[in-house]
Amino acid sequence: MCSFSTERPKLVTVGIDFGCKNSRVAIIDSLVPHVVDSEIGRFTPSYVTFTQQNSYLPYKWSLQHLDPVGNCVAVGELAKRRMWRQPSDVVYNIKSLIGKQFQDPSVQEMRRRVHFSIIEGPGGEAWVGICGMEFSPVCIATAIFQKLKHIVLMDQFHDELQAVISVPAFFDELQKEHIKSAAHRAGFKLLQLIDEPIAAALSSITTEDGIVVVFGMGAGSYSVTILRVSPDRKIEIRTQFADTSVGGDQFDDKLVDFIGRQILEGHSVDIRGDIYAMKMVAEAVEQAKVELSSKPAVTVSVPSFSTSVPGPVDLNIKISRPLFEKLVKDLLGQIKVKCQSILEDAKVSTEDIKEIVLFGGMTRVPKIQGIICEVFGQNLNTKVNPEEAVVVGSAIQAALILEDEQEISDDMIPLSIGFESSKGIFTKVIPRHSTLPIKRTVKIPTWLDYGERKCIRIFFGEHVMVQHNILLGETQVINNRGSFQGCVYFELTLEVDKDYVVKVRCAGDEVPLSFPINPKDRLKENVDKAVKRALLDWTMTGTEIRARLGNLSKHTMNTLDDVLSVRKDELPEDLCKEALNALADLQKLLDGDLEMLKAKMLSAKSVESKILNWLPPSELRDSDHEDYEYRDA
Repeated sequence: MCSFSTERPKLVTVGIDFGCKNSRVAIIDSLVPHVVDSEIGRFTPSYVTFTQQNSYLPYKWSLQHLDPVGNCVAVGELAKRRMWRQPSDVVYNIKSLIGKQFQDPSVQEMRRRVHFSIIEGPGGEAWVGICGMEFSPVCIATAIFQKLKHIVLMDQFHDELQAVISVPAFFDELQKEHIKSAAHRAGFKLLQLIDEPIAAALSSITTEDGIVVVFGMGAGSYSVTILRVSPDRKIEIRTQFADTSVGGDQFDDKLVDFIGRQILEGHSVDIRGDIYAMKMVAEAVEQAKVELSSKPAVTVSVPSFSTSVPGPVDLNIKISRPLFEKLVKDLLGQIKVKCQSILEDAKVSTEDIKEIVLFGGMTRVPKIQGIICEVFGQNLNTKVNPEEAVVVGSAIQAALILEDEQEISDDMIPLSIGFESSKGIFTKVIPRHSTLPIKRTVKIPTWLDYGERKCIRIFFGEHVMVQHNILLGETQVINNRGSFQGCVYFELTLEVDKDYVVKVRCAGDEVPLSFPINPKDRLKENVDKAVKRALLDWTMTGTEIRARLGNLSKHTMNTLDDVLSVRKDELPEDLCKEALNALADLQKLLDGDLEMLKAKMLSAKSVESKILNWLPPSELRDSDHEDYEYRDA
């Protein structure tokens, strides 16, 4: 039998981080942000090229659209790979050109760094020339946004997308207008542009009242922003500073120059005029820089990377973290001086700073983190991946805007209804915005001895932790099924009528319990507060879930260990092996990936149930007979 959802069609809102080297897109699913995967991971390289129509492109790697001349636009990893064959036909770092004049000093500096042509366009604007054609930065940005839209549509299957797009704090009005134009051309309904520091703060801050410092550093620039967070979670910018002369690219240049000197001294080969050699060294250096954030030393290795006289050169140069820090000492010094200056200008002491938020891949560098802690204090917030903080914050802002605009209908449930599962986690049964009346049934696993009771509490809200939701009422289940220990499943049915009365029926109750929802809790003002708290607390709840899930995993491990120590000799060998493997898996993942820990814990719970219910064959026959007698009676 086919079943149809009673939920209303949802508007898909996305957050976009348009980066110099990589771009990302995130959505909000059940008030939790998720970065959408591209064909290579949770990011898309901000590289664009053009190929001939009908040329072969791997599945999902093409943008699936033609430009006005009929050329196929390739964006992302495919375009980046073309750098090895035709570096002059691939555009990257277009964000640094948007809204700038050709004669701008930063544009002239960029011309010396990139392989593609930067030309003077209409009105003196900086344009690019690739594949024998000329394009404005807006056209290239449009292609990247279209790629991001394609990624979301592959995941969500919706035609209309509403977006909040992050921009650097130093962007002027012209640059912002160009971003808006590119987004509209790509087919997004633009809700808002948001400054990157604000987006990072939305995704990361746990402080509910006080001063927060946001430090961001990517490929092309770094910024420092001092914010004031009020008790109602509103954010006010106290002061901010941005420097476009120092970014990850400048750190890479220092390493490339060092390696070039080493090759010149050791092999008498000057690679500065060899485009392909420089490209290979630059990629190896970028990877080395990333690895140095977690390793004391790395080896930059590129086999046969140069064909210059006197022959091919194999590159194997060891770079230690102290050497790297010495090479970029002047850049680190500039950053430190600027951080100290902005702290003085804001008239803020380190004691006033409640939290430090990081965004951008370069903030992973230990020495940069050390400088930030030295200047601003030790309260680093590392709960959110700094490379994803901006896109997640943009998605949160999009969801908040949509929530403000959305009216509460009389025929739909404004917040979710569910029950308290293990360790205080809220499990939704009827999602918000479901059309009334509605009825849902779920099976709840419980671990009860025969005759034991358990309280099931019903909540109304959106927060992942029940303590922040509204308790509607509670009911009880009892294990009367003849199973003396292990996992028992009970059916929980929740029904909401048009008068907002919740009827709860659990484990075959003849008469359901009724819990009316207070009209005050359905007011838009209170609903908006509940949704906002759930959105902004997603990092805190993730930490709580990890802690509670960890405790539950440890409890399961103790149970398995205790049973094995007592019954190991009588249990079947394969069951003992399964239990030992489950123990080992849980031990490995206690501090690892949360989703993997959930999966392994459920697997371990299944093994726990098996060994607790296992009986020798002779006892099993007697047990079966007794169960039959019990059921017959």
